[in-house]
Amino acid sequence: MKLTGPGKFVLFMLAVGIAIGGWNAWQRSQGNAAGGFKLPFELPKSGGNAGTGSTSGTENANGTVSEISFVSTPAKKDWLQEQITRFNAQHGAQYKIVTVPLPSREAMHSILGDKVKPVLWSPGSPIWPARLSEAWSQKHSGTILDMSDPNGYRVFLRSPLVFLTTKRKARFLRPLLSGPDGWLQLRRLSLNPQLTPWETMRFSHADPLTSSSGMLTLGLIMNDYAQRNGMAGKLQGLARDKRFWTYLSEVERGLVYDEPASGTTKLTKAFLEDTSRYDLITAYESAALEGAAKNSEIAVIYPSPTAVSEHAVSLMSADWVTPQQKEGALKFMQFLGSKESLQAGLKSKFRPATAGSISLAAELERFSDQGFQQSFSTIELPPYEALNAVAYQWGQRIAKKQPAR
Repeated sequence: MKLTGPGKFVLFMLAVGIAIGGWNAWQRSQGNAAGGFKLPFELPKSGGNAGTGSTSGTENANGTVSEISFVSTPAKKDWLQEQITRFNAQHGAQYKIVTVPLPSREAMHSILGDKVKPVLWSPGSPIWPARLSEAWSQKHSGTILDMSDPNGYRVFLRSPLVFLTTKRKARFLRPLLSGPDGWLQLRRLSLNPQLTPWETMRFSHADPLTSSSGMLTLGLIMNDYAQRNGMAGKLQGLARDKRFWTYLSEVERGLVYDEPASGTTKLTKAFLEDTSRYDLITAYESAALEGAAKNSEIAVIYPSPTAVSEHAVSLMSADWVTPQQKEGALKFMQFLGSKESLQAGLKSKFRPATAGSISLAAELERFSDQGFQQSFSTIELPPYEALNAVAYQWGQRIAKKQPAR
């Protein structure tokens, strides 16, 4: 077919447009290689899979910056974010800490399944890194972390588990729940809520399958039962013990297992926003103290013994961690242990892990009339295997059988 004059013109303009488009694309690619125009999404140049929390190195005007993926729980996000911002500002030419928020159990399974490849990890309790180390060595030939190495594992902040309630209810509950028979008394009130002045016992704790505080709560109940029934050192059998499940279901008779109970932060926030929602929950002292500063009617009771959430940081000994990332991670851990960083932890109401000039004592004394205290007794939690087995059964036997509220 013979093209007309206008047709030839259209074809010519189309060819010119294609040529210009090709030239612009080539210019952009050259600019990108030279550090100018950047594509909106970039694949990591080293360190694992994109979008999984794995690490990468990126180029900037100052050279190579080692990105250090840091998986952590939400409970200490305010303190951590402040410290990460400070560290990145001081060391941004070499290192960049990038946070990946994940609950402890989810993070542990994600690391084991190679879905997340962090350089640093900070769960809500030492039971998680201990279990990861054990499970990793069973799956692989080496170890992924060493909790006995002060350079590879370090505890910075602590927060004990407390019962969170109101002043009015604490006047009745404290004599019962702060003593060695606290869980027995809670069981009695759960079975007979009419014994309380308000004639209800709406008790809640976070899900032990998704939350460290829920796991700590369950561990305290398990230990108490084992001590009373001659099963100390035999906690592995509790998941199969019918008498224990009868006891636990009675303790949890007043359990309110609703949407906020899926996590520690959600549950505590729900209570602080509406103290009539529950009569009593378990929470971390740090969050309770923040709530008490805003509401003078908030009160706490310390279980005796209680359990402690230890906010430690673990350095992964994995093949995806480069020497530069390890170097930056060690500097960051040293940074977190500085006086200024630990002092900042007090603003989030955490207790420093080591005794010294930095202390939460003044804050605890300030709110002592709401039940806060400096000293408390603790007990070692059951082994992970025993806790995990009971937590799974708890989800099937207790959580799923809770009536709609």
